[in-house]
Amino acid sequence: MGWTEKPSVLRRGAAPPDERTSAIFIAASCLLHAALLTFFVTEARPGKEISLPASGGPQPRTRTQLVRITPLRSFPSAEASAPAAEPERERPKPALIKRYTPGVKVVVRPERGAAKRRTADEAKSPARTVTAAPQADTSPRWFSADSTRSTSVATDGDFRFAYYLAAIRNKIGSRWVPPPGMDARGRLVRATVYFRIHHDGQISIASVETSSGYAFFDQTAMRALLAATPLPPLPAGYTDDYLGVHFGFEYQQ
Repeated sequence: MGWTEKPSVLRRGAAPPDERTSAIFIAASCLLHAALLTFFVTEARPGKEISLPASGGPQPRTRTQLVRITPLRSFPSAEASAPAAEPERERPKPALIKRYTPGVKVVVRPERGAAKRRTADEAKSPARTVTAAPQADTSPRWFSADSTRSTSVATDGDFRFAYYLAAIRNKIGSRWVPPPGMDARGRLVRATVYFRIHHDGQISIASVETSSGYAFFDQTAMRALLAATPLPPLPAGYTDDYLGVHFGFEYQQ
């Protein structure tokens, strides 16, 4: 195949070379390798040993061989490597288990209680000063800041919780506002309201027990009671179902 027969195939490089061209390339490669091998065999020779003459005359040639010394490793001795033996600990002796023997009398020992203090120890203990507790608020009356109005409280039966009476007296009294412009002319105006307090602080059966003679004055007393509801719950030590209270409202200019 010539260069002008199939130019498109040769331009793309897809057609393989013929046998003649391949044989030429193989022969050229073999000749090149043979030339390189001959060059290395003839030119690359081992070095020659040359001995320089010394001043004393010719001396025999000597060869020196270098010896590589490996550093010695230090190993610990067998005695040092062995761990020290721990001293044997004595095992605790098992507790003696008493076995029940039929027919043997069982002795019941009393339990050990707190040690009793001796009389001598009591005599050595220092005396303590006891401070008296403040007295409870047993005053049955509440006064306003200007002392023109006051309230009082009384209960049915024996009620020994004075702090509770003081609490409801202050709560209801602080919410009571007498009618404005009332002219008492220096005399005391008083109205009493009766009601019952239950354990949850709710009230029932509220009514004017003693009227003051002025309807609008009695209404302010009932309004103050309703504004203070619910009242504080009854004390836990009170066992009755409810507490009857007679609450007085007093006004004086």
